[in-house]
Amino acid sequence: MDVDPLADTVPPRYAIESDEEEDEYNPLRATPSAPNQVAGVKILGDLPQGRDLVIATGDVAKYWARGADLGEQSGAVAVNNIQVGLVFNPKWTKATVIISEALTRLPVWSMHQYALTVLDSLKPTKISLLDTYAVPSYITEAPLPFQDAPLRYLSTSKVDRAIESKSEAFAPPNLIQSTSASFLSILNTSHQPTPGTLILVPSPHIPHPSPKVLEPNNFLHLSEDRFEWPEETMNVAQQLLFAAIGEDLPPRWVYGMDRRGVTSAWRKKGDVGDGGMYI
Repeated sequence: MDVDPLADTVPPRYAIESDEEEDEYNPLRATPSAPNQVAGVKILGDLPQGRDLVIATGDVAKYWARGADLGEQSGAVAVNNIQVGLVFNPKWTKATVIISEALTRLPVWSMHQYALTVLDSLKPTKISLLDTYAVPSYITEAPLPFQDAPLRYLSTSKVDRAIESKSEAFAPPNLIQSTSASFLSILNTSHQPTPGTLILVPSPHIPHPSPKVLEPNNFLHLSEDRFEWPEETMNVAQQLLFAAIGEDLPPRWVYGMDRRGVTSAWRKKGDVGDGGMYI
């Protein structure tokens, strides 16, 4: 093509000819649909209804489970026959505890149905959630070093005084984009609102984008930690997590406390899709 040497700008990209037909955009060309676009969510195990519910998600869930003496797994939440949520009923709390996305990560298209099924099935009276926020991308008036980053909270109702005194509100224009956001959104728009509080632990890492497909369980994730939080941080986060559902101080969190839980030797008890059900 002819290019004017006196032009102030280069020709737009679409104006440059190509001999490769596949490089040209064809609006009539069919695009393959992404797999796993329907989320079939199942609750596995005889889980009690009407209890308070504690849900920890992602990296901090896996790390918290290492020191929280959760006991043996009592059930699971499976998405398309892949185990996503590990359910526990520790003796030291009346709440049901779910360690979510420790073995695989949920794509965005499955988050809402996952959260909705958990809430509809377990019918909790109060909910507290544990997750992380990325300090490098958190918007504040002045830059905040990671070592000075506080715990933060987001709630659908008035929070306990301990939460207000030991953490700061998660403020706009910052956004939560994990499955925790789906839980809070459902709670906030329900006709019968259920109190829900999200406790956010600071993370030095910006999370990877959510996967497009739901991957099979990877048990290697259980022995991999992207970051190790200080013991004091985990204890305060755990205290606030249970204060949100009105419980007293739980047993002290000590790294490696779990003996038969998430990171110990797993023994197979029955097939529940990919990886089976391990307790």
